[in-house]
Amino acid sequence: MRRDNSRTAGRNGTRRGLAMLIATGAGLGSLLLGTLPAQANDTTKTVADDGRSITFSTGDSSRDVSGNVTFVVSSDGNWSITGTGRNAHLLVRTFHWTCDLTWDAARVSHGTGKKAVPGKKTRTTSAQAYDPAMQADFADIAARGRADCDIVVG
Repeated sequence: MRRDNSRTAGRNGTRRGLAMLIATGAGLGSLLLGTLPAQANDTTKTVADDGRSITFSTGDSSRDVSGNVTFVVSSDGNWSITGTGRNAHLLVRTFHWTCDLTWDAARVSHGTGKKAVPGKKTRTTSAQAYDPAMQADFADIAARGRADCDIVVG
């Protein structure tokens, strides 16, 4: 025995099924293309005993390239980033590290240059420079500064 002779239930069911199919396809497509965002990572902050430098350390992974990074900010305004990248694939991939430093309402971003890493190998990349904003606000960075460093593949 039929519940509905108007056929509208069948059309609505088809539309819902089509919408579900499109949503599932979009989700799988983004997964295959690797466009999912990297997971948030914990960063440890260590102020040197003499108070002249701050070290932020963390690890990250993106698209099967993983590694650790150290971001050092000195009281004289100099900064350095040193990070590794381990490629879990067989083909060569390029990576670099970006570190966003925030304190109060200020934000600066620094990064390393790109580095090619062969399959199943580990490489190190680094960068250093001077930033006058970091020198001027070093005490605030030591008190309330936060760094978020991410590995970027490609």
